[in-house]
Amino acid sequence: MLRPKHPTMQAILGAGGAISPALAECLTNHHIPVRLVSRTAPASPFGTPFSADISTADGALKAIEGCEVAYLTVGLPYKLSVWEQQWRPLMQQVVNACMQSGTKLIFIDNIYMVSDASIPHIKEESPMEPSSKKGKIRADVDRILLNGINTGKLQAIIARSADFYGHMPPFKSLLLDMVITRMAKGKSPQWFYTVDRKHSFTYIPDMAEALYLMSTRPDSFNRIWNLPTAKAMKMSELIDITNRHLGTDMKPMVMSELLMKLVRLFVPPLMEMKELKYQMVQDYWLDSSAFESFFGFQPTSYDKGIGQVLQNISTPDPAR
Repeated sequence: MLRPKHPTMQAILGAGGAISPALAECLTNHHIPVRLVSRTAPASPFGTPFSADISTADGALKAIEGCEVAYLTVGLPYKLSVWEQQWRPLMQQVVNACMQSGTKLIFIDNIYMVSDASIPHIKEESPMEPSSKKGKIRADVDRILLNGINTGKLQAIIARSADFYGHMPPFKSLLLDMVITRMAKGKSPQWFYTVDRKHSFTYIPDMAEALYLMSTRPDSFNRIWNLPTAKAMKMSELIDITNRHLGTDMKPMVMSELLMKLVRLFVPPLMEMKELKYQMVQDYWLDSSAFESFFGFQPTSYDKGIGQVLQNISTPDPAR
């Protein structure tokens, strides 16, 4: 039998993910006890580590036992075969556990499942008509959660983010790895196909605060939200902002289709990005105006966000 819920205990499912450290810190700052769930359960200054395998029925139920809200922040390895094998059953186990325990679920999602035609202006109601294989998996995962809501037994949110950036480990953010960190080290920024198209990037501290805010509002549940994200800018403009902060004048190295083919031979993860080219060669705007209006939230500007990231790179936080 499950023990009574603590009135404010919350669980982060996937404590090794890119979003987890900022979210755990945010919740702790709001005086919320946090359970950090992962298979390895590493120590953290924010929250209590808890070892569980949420891909199993027993593990998922134990992970959220006694929790009012669970945030699903899992970042599976960026490999199609892994996604095909693991994402759908993992989501089903988490949904089942939340329905059984009464725990509310907030799923931190991306935009792979929306139609290619929606990329220039992505709204919450943009149709789930993906062309990519990864997008089809994410659409199925969303439908599992939405079906749980439709039963009336699950209170949940799908919280969609654009590509994100912030103070985080390497290999988690394209903007961080290929532009900001390279430039901070005096290396030319790199990008895919073109720097003349607009692109949205969600600032991780904004994501964390937004997730907390949603957990406090019962009327925010049972719907899809685009997380607060500054207006899309051209990659060339983001490089200009970074140059200004650094006092440099570095020019981007733009990887053409031919160069991408060559690089993929030596950098296997880039093989997985082929089907996402459509996100790079047209404008990509995650419209978060609904969230901003509902919560009275102003997203962090790219100027401020990039400046903060550069400051963190030069003076890393010893707690992270």
